[in-house]
Formats: sequence, C-alpha cells, structure tokens
Amino acid sequence: MGKAFDIFVSSLVMFFFAGYLNIHSDIIGLHEPPIPVTKEVEEFWELFTWVVFGVLALDIYLKYRKVRDPKLFLKKHWLDILMLCLMPLFAGFKIAKLSVKLVKGLKMAKSGFKAAHGAKKIGKAKG
Repeated sequence: MGKAFDIFVSSLVMFFFAGYLNIHSDIIGLHEPPIPVTKEVEEFWELFTWVVFGVLALDIYLKYRKVRDPKLFLKKHWLDILMLCLMPLFAGFKIAKLSVKLVKGLKMAKSGFKAAHGAKKIGKAKG
C-alpha cells in the first residue's frame, strides 16, 4: 500500500503543478494558457488545491508515524515537507496577484477622483 500511495501522491502533485502553471501561465511569461481555462476550471482548481494539500498532509503524517524520529524524518522526507509548505505559498501567489490588481484599481480610482476634483475647481474659478 505504501508504494501505491506514494505513486498516487506524486501523480497528484505533478498534475496539480501542471494545471497550476496552465491556469497561471502568466507566471512563466505566457500571455495565453496552453489549454483554455474556464471559470468552472478555476473554481475547481481552488478546491483541488486544498484537496492536494490535505493529501500531502496525510502522506507526511503517515510517514512520520512510520519513522517516529523527528531528525530521521526531516532527513528522509524533507522534499515531502517542502511540497506541503509550497502549497499555501502558491495560494499566496494568487492572493498577491489579486492584491496587485486591487492596488492598481484603487490608484486609477484615486487619479480619476483627483482629475474630477481638479476639473470642478477649474469650473468654479471660471464661474
């Protein structure tokens, strides 16, 4: 069962990263995703991200129970731990990307407000 579960987890992680890079192809410099992405696929991927995170956490838990020595566990399964730690980081990239869009939108709104306010002042000065 151990080898089969490891193969399953590895396949799941590879599928996740391939899909993540397709959905967020702009991260690697592509303007369009190689495979078209619908809104439903993006929503599914949000849920799928946390499913993969849960499976990785379960995998690490089972591996730790088998070893029961923290030093040996870290030495032997550091890559598994790294993958688990990267999952929230990838979710964080999406949050950062949305934050940048929000900040840009707020700056545009501020500029528009300043322009409208300046035009209003000019209109009052002439009248």
